[in-house]
Amino acid sequence: MLLPVMTLLTLCACSEHEAEGEYDNWTERNQHYIDSIAHVAEVNADGTWQRIKAFNLGDDESVYEGRVECFVYVKKLKTGTGTTSPYYNDTVRVHYSGRLIPTAQHPAGYCFGKSYSTSTLNEQTDVPTKFGMSSLTKGFATALMHMHEGDRWLVYVPQQLAYAESKYTEATIPPYSTLIFDVQLARIYRFKIDSDTSWY
Repeated sequence: MLLPVMTLLTLCACSEHEAEGEYDNWTERNQHYIDSIAHVAEVNADGTWQRIKAFNLGDDESVYEGRVECFVYVKKLKTGTGTTSPYYNDTVRVHYSGRLIPTAQHPAGYCFGKSYSTSTLNEQTDVPTKFGMSSLTKGFATALMHMHEGDRWLVYVPQQLAYAESKYTEATIPPYSTLIFDVQLARIYRFKIDSDTSWY
């Protein structure tokens, strides 16, 4: 089911904007893209989609109804064996790739970073990247705070829960970019409990 959805979104993005420069009308294109993802998540035709309110907002979800920018949208690809989720002050190790929305130049979305050196993840040889949860964008942290060890999700982060109007030069992320992560939570290290964060 994932391939047809991604193909449809890619074709829409490319056919509408193939005559444009890579980042022409970038804000509007990103808004259109995340709106379409929000709709797919709401319909949830195959039962694998979930909408998750940003962790820093209030508990009453009804206050944010209709506000696409207040949620991250996830498609669950694999269920792990873990039973707990990381807290905001924990450290995690994740396998991930991060992309921008599809464009004519990058039909799969420009890859701005990943934890593995080859084109595909090899869990036997690739070492997952270590992150302090509090160092991540609100959107990425929100998704991870709902994952268990071994879970693999596609995570769609609206620009408001990513870098918003800021340009993240280190990863070549322009302002107002929706971020798309293929992420697998490999391990959780509890704050002040797990002092050894090495991977072995």
